[in-house]
Amino acid sequence: MIRNAAAVALAAGVLASGSLVLTGCATGSVSHGASESGLGLAEGVRAPNATVRDTEGGSVRLASLYGDGPVVVTFYRGSWCPYCNNALTEWQGKLDDLEAAGGRLVALTPDKPENAAGTVGKHDLGFTVLSDADFEAADAFGVRFSLDADTREKYKGYGIDLAKSNASGDWDLPHPGTFVIDSSGVIRYAWVSSDYATRANPDEVIAAVRDAS
Repeated sequence: MIRNAAAVALAAGVLASGSLVLTGCATGSVSHGASESGLGLAEGVRAPNATVRDTEGGSVRLASLYGDGPVVVTFYRGSWCPYCNNALTEWQGKLDDLEAAGGRLVALTPDKPENAAGTVGKHDLGFTVLSDADFEAADAFGVRFSLDADTREKYKGYGIDLAKSNASGDWDLPHPGTFVIDSSGVIRYAWVSSDYATRANPDEVIAAVRDAS
């Protein structure tokens, strides 16, 4: 579990152009073929197993998803995060390309299963969204961090209460992270960022899927 304050993306709520935008500490990212100390698993290691929840609350073992060709596992913070929602809808527009490359997408969130279901419905998503209800996956992939007390109060000031929206009730989040896992369960692409606003490039991810197929 990541608890290093230097690795925490300190998010503060600001209003811009009439919409809620959550700002934070941008301290760089882990790109294809590289790793940043303390942030995420690297390429070439075996992907971990973890128990997560489907949108109806049923248990799903991540390892059960790894055997049918490359799978893209991407972490997002929650339905309240505009950057996450933009990334999910961008992936929706890339599904045909991803499937043509031989891959499929699984998105993991600390949101409660019903919140994850709401995200699927609201954005008409055609890929699997799972609740990392106990942060097992975020811990296993090395992307979990905690918000400090000041940041919690700023979030609450904008109507965001992670103790209510997160299934665990914790004030923790995953760093944005995306991993491509091949059919043998090995990570072939790893990208993690401590910048709340940055996401892996879907075209780069799809290229990695193609290489792993």
